[in-house]
Amino acid sequence: MMQNKGIDNPQSVISRFENSNVLSSASVSESAIVGVQSVVEDAIATDTYIEPIDWMFDWCNEADESKVAELVLANSKSETFRLLPSKTVVSVTLLNQLLTSFESKIAEQVKLDSVDPKILASLKKFDNDAASATDSKPAKKAKGGKKGKKGRARDDDDEEFVAPKPVCGPTYLSTQQIEDEIKDLQFFIENEPKEETTLAEISELLKKELGDRYCKALDEEVRKKTMKSSKSQQKADEDTINNLYNTVILCEKGLKVFVDSIMRAQVEKHLLKTLCLDLTKATFAKLAEEHGCPFHGDNMKLDSIVSYLPKNAKQFATAIITSVTSGTSVEEFIEGYTELTDPQFTQLLVKKLDKKKERNMVFTQKQALLEQLKTERKSADLLNIACNLIFIKQQSTFLHVPGRCISSVVKLISKDFPGPQLETINTSLSGVVAELKGEGQMSDEDKQALRDLVTEVFLESRAMRRMISLTFH
Repeated sequence: MMQNKGIDNPQSVISRFENSNVLSSASVSESAIVGVQSVVEDAIATDTYIEPIDWMFDWCNEADESKVAELVLANSKSETFRLLPSKTVVSVTLLNQLLTSFESKIAEQVKLDSVDPKILASLKKFDNDAASATDSKPAKKAKGGKKGKKGRARDDDDEEFVAPKPVCGPTYLSTQQIEDEIKDLQFFIENEPKEETTLAEISELLKKELGDRYCKALDEEVRKKTMKSSKSQQKADEDTINNLYNTVILCEKGLKVFVDSIMRAQVEKHLLKTLCLDLTKATFAKLAEEHGCPFHGDNMKLDSIVSYLPKNAKQFATAIITSVTSGTSVEEFIEGYTELTDPQFTQLLVKKLDKKKERNMVFTQKQALLEQLKTERKSADLLNIACNLIFIKQQSTFLHVPGRCISSVVKLISKDFPGPQLETINTSLSGVVAELKGEGQMSDEDKQALRDLVTEVFLESRAMRRMISLTFH
């Protein structure tokens, strides 16, 4: 305005007035600033907000608004207010009250999300990304650096720090969702904003803090759910896993009895698909618990845990999964399992099978099968129990075969039977086959004859041991 009237340097003229603040487009007196300060400070003190329409000079341009805001808020404590982009001033106490109104909603959402695989996967990725961001390495320049021998640039002079990319965890609510929540609060119903952007800016300010609180609560809930078992439960889990592991070892030992390659391959694949798979599931469930993997339990997908394991353990976990899904070698499974359960990867204590433990397991299995033999009524199961008992007596190890291989087992264990015993077990096998085909049933007499056969085998073995003992004494 002064320039329009021929004054070339209006600011030099304005600056001559005492107690005035020179802006780009005008000058404002100190008393005017003080007057506005009282209005803004009153809003801060009463835990509310004040929009620029209620305190900003209407003649200010954008540059002047920033300067005026700086002057007005110069004496206010920075921790008591927040200045929004529109120059709305909001009390921190009000913001905290708004955050508190979301606490119950966050708690409800965390309960739902703590069992959601997708949410938990994003939380795990956030933790990993946040950790790796602190270890960011310098990036190399494309050109430059000092020259070394033969004119090559030295790498150590070509490095510059590149700031890590920001990492984001699971999101809670969008700005619009937060705005929809707070606009219906009693406070904003009674103190409705005059500017359309006010609620959106307040919501944007709340978004990060709400997201941080949500992620923290979710992380705490997940940690509770994946907390390590008590010592007693840990011991029980270890006993279960060790029993399965030792059973696999003894069954693998029994595999060596089968000289026919086709027969052995069938038994080996059956062992991998059953006992080895059970052992893998039980072990992976414990590894998932130790390494914070949310996918554990009966419905666990085996490959879901691999990404959570230490880098050097992943290859062994993958090898085990391949073995139990499409593998053909129990020996390879055992090798991979031994590597994966090394103390550097897990707190799970898997003990090697010694001779004493082996004898105890064989004895316990034999006694359990003898009890089943007395009461079993199903022909196929009775024959399977009888074959297992005779195999244990002959080989001092375990037998684990599919039903289709039982005839081969009968042939194997009866090769040294005398005529009556051979006839008994062959009759039992024929009876089971006929029953499965629906062509007849195994008689009670034949079932009892099979039980008696097992008893004879055990008695003969004892008599043989007694005779040997008497011979050498």
